[in-house]
Amino acid sequence: MENCYKCGRQADYICPDCHTKMCSSHAEKRYAGPNRGFRSRYMCPSCWKKKHKVLNENMVDAKTYQPKKYFYANR
Repeated sequence: MENCYKCGRQADYICPDCHTKMCSSHAEKRYAGPNRGFRSRYMCPSCWKKKHKVLNENMVDAKTYQPKKYFYANR
């Protein structure tokens, strides 16, 4: 289970560029109006501060994310 970088709740998105884990309440809003059917309503807050836009349609879903597991064998 991945946690939000700011509040510690369960994360919804993981940014593929900076690997920031965030819930939807701490993601940067792309569009503040009513839901008009856009695929992306949120952006990564860390990348947004660096003037780089990463939308949530390009992010990894944190609820289904499985980190890589490495197994080392003793020889």
